[in-house]
Amino acid sequence: MTRWLPWLFLLCALPTGLGCAMLTPVGLFPDEPQHIARADGLRYGEILGVPAPIQFPGMTTRAGVMMNTGIFNVLLAKEFPEAFPDKPVSAAARRATDAVPWDNRMTYCPTLMTQYFPAFYIPAALGLLAGQKIGLSPLHTVYLGRVAALLAFLAMGFAALALARQGQALLFAVLTLPTVVNLASSYNQDGLMIGACVLAAALLTRPPAKPRAAWLAALGLLVAVGCAKLPYAALMLFCLLPLRAPGLWRRGWLTALACALPALWLLHTLQAGLLVHYARAPYHPGPLWPGPRDIWLSSVVPAGNLRVLLAHPAQILLLPLVTLRAFWSTTWPLILGGISSGNVRIWPWEYAPLAVALGVAALGALQPWPNGKGREADAGLAAMVLLITFIGIEISMYLAFTNAGLPFIEGINARYFLPLLPFCVFILPWAGGWLARLPVAEQTLALPAACFAVPALLMAAVNSVALPIYVFHLFHMPGP
Repeated sequence: MTRWLPWLFLLCALPTGLGCAMLTPVGLFPDEPQHIARADGLRYGEILGVPAPIQFPGMTTRAGVMMNTGIFNVLLAKEFPEAFPDKPVSAAARRATDAVPWDNRMTYCPTLMTQYFPAFYIPAALGLLAGQKIGLSPLHTVYLGRVAALLAFLAMGFAALALARQGQALLFAVLTLPTVVNLASSYNQDGLMIGACVLAAALLTRPPAKPRAAWLAALGLLVAVGCAKLPYAALMLFCLLPLRAPGLWRRGWLTALACALPALWLLHTLQAGLLVHYARAPYHPGPLWPGPRDIWLSSVVPAGNLRVLLAHPAQILLLPLVTLRAFWSTTWPLILGGISSGNVRIWPWEYAPLAVALGVAALGALQPWPNGKGREADAGLAAMVLLITFIGIEISMYLAFTNAGLPFIEGINARYFLPLLPFCVFILPWAGGWLARLPVAEQTLALPAACFAVPALLMAAVNSVALPIYVFHLFHMPGP
């Protein structure tokens, strides 16, 4: 069944994604209005963004994009505020949004997304361009942009499952999680970032000789991921694997050279002042603050919690672990099935079978590599890279989004951890080598690899119907 897995992925994920894309009101995916603005600006050449023409009262975003006024007016229609986060859309609000006409003037729209390199907005931008060119209304053009992003995700998922030499069941399970398919059906770049990470992991399971085109493609994908969100740049270190394969030094200097690209984008972000200073109601610093705590602060700036980390360097490791433990009970369900704004859960009955499906798929990834000699070092490097990336994700939110001095991290979304899951295919085979010494485990791991994909396949088939039904249940949307 392994060779059919890419086609089964398309068969299940296409109707699931189309259902999410077509039945979710405009703006009801995580941060979608700002992502739509970024994508629409991209088709007008807004790669770097533009400074705000005037200082908007209460706004901390210093840059944005020039976008089509018709698309901008769709974002301002009544559909979004009426439906947020999980309420039915009235027929009147739907008709008003559908009646928004084209206006080919340009409007400035502030958006936080200018700090992200826009590689993963290209499919949606092409969808917006095509929709206007073929005469669709602004609303229907917005929906076509969602479909274009979904098709790009499906192409990456298909390629990943067709090209992977190890862990196909786990990659399939990750690709078909409701959270992942839902994100991929939107303008939020996280969906395509997850698809890119799955494809990169799949390509890196192939031999890296020369380096060949598959290795270079994986490096390119991870460069795009690192430029989009800097904490994920550490994932580029996976391009060093396997450590005992010929050409390690060549892979090393090419990877080091590629690291300059995320660094250059970070430099641009800092110089252009694109990092946001989040306004807060006046507050006293938290218990980790290294100075007087009777002062009042009214914003979150990276320099504030940077002082905390310099005073308490052990917190660089402790804060992510404490935060993960404290919020895990609400995080893991949203990793498996979070929709709408990202914090709305799917049918309650789905979580147990989804967890089982992902667990069984992980068991399949325990099967040893065809040539497992020397893979212990690879597993160690992989674990270190995932830990560094995890810490980077958490600490970036501590610096940028958390009130100064707090003993935990605010603003962590479950979807931030999804790009890490496919790279577990480089750790689990090493663990499987130890488990294979147990008689029961040895017999289990001897099963055909396709067997471990069956639970995930069943859940993907169920969600090709169940997830669109649930989205319709929330919003009562008739579709575009």
